[in-house]
Amino acid sequence: MSNTTTDFTFIIARTSEILLIMDSYMIVILYIIGSIGAILNIITFRQKQIRSNPCATYFLSSSIIDLNIMHAFVLMQIITRYNPSLSNRIYSTRTWCKLGNYILLLLPCLSSSYIAFATIDRYFASSLNPILRKCSNLKVSRMVVCAIFMIWVLFGLHIPIAYDYSPEKNECIVQTNSATIFIIIDGFFFSLFNGAIVPFLLSLFGLLIFLNIKISRRRVHNQAENIIHPTSVIVNRQNTHMITMLLVQVSLTILLNAPYIVIYLFGFFSRLSYNSLSFLLYIIFSYVARWFYYMNYCKTFYLNTLTSEFFRHSLRTQCINFIHHHQISIISRPLFLINTNTR
Repeated sequence: MSNTTTDFTFIIARTSEILLIMDSYMIVILYIIGSIGAILNIITFRQKQIRSNPCATYFLSSSIIDLNIMHAFVLMQIITRYNPSLSNRIYSTRTWCKLGNYILLLLPCLSSSYIAFATIDRYFASSLNPILRKCSNLKVSRMVVCAIFMIWVLFGLHIPIAYDYSPEKNECIVQTNSATIFIIIDGFFFSLFNGAIVPFLLSLFGLLIFLNIKISRRRVHNQAENIIHPTSVIVNRQNTHMITMLLVQVSLTILLNAPYIVIYLFGFFSRLSYNSLSFLLYIIFSYVARWFYYMNYCKTFYLNTLTSEFFRHSLRTQCINFIHHHQISIISRPLFLINTNTR
């Protein structure tokens, strides 16, 4: 029995070492591709041709949040892994205890909310009801983005108010008598919202969008051909590409987000045996689920590029304009110097 226990302990230790090495490379790769993707997303969705679409407002807001998540979550993990002394100095401050934990709650909830309301917006845009279609407009989307931001900012204010760093315990703790309430809000509700409520909304409205498109196509085939104004063709084309990008994102968001939430809740409510197969599996799936969770905020640009020709065309146009602008600047600079020397 003792030999079996020793062998199993060795397997757990060896597996942890391998996963730790893999994690060191994974977080760097995810940070690089996530940051680059978020920046390119922001550049693309800021184009005049795209930003007039209401759904692009949610995509742009989500991309800005994803870029911040790369810095607040993944970059801090990289610092912890490669510079422990610096991370200890950061984590052992009142600023990180209050502001850092506030950001860690705020950003994922904002990202989840924006993608959920993007799905609702596309449901309105694809609806056959003209009243619902009017709800999908640029003014409404901008108001909703600001309202969501303010709601979550106010919701998370309990963290900088109630949390504080304790030098005696060397950790960030709740400085009030009602610590259980804050644990429920910051733990259970966070997991419930991002792991259950948002996936349910994404699934529901994603299905409704699919049904709207199916009904709309059936009506088009049954009607006689009409002359369509070119502007409406462009709008319909943009909506179609936005819906395609969104539905793909919705499907992958649910798949990537679910494992992390399940592992989080399992560790939150269950006590694991440190000498059992369940603990080994818990370690393995914890790392994998965390990678999936970070991939959730890295995927948007690459999915948009793969699924939408309209997005690829807009990105290509932006890159060509950028290169053309810098070529003109480089060419005009020597001419300016020549004219200066001639004078």
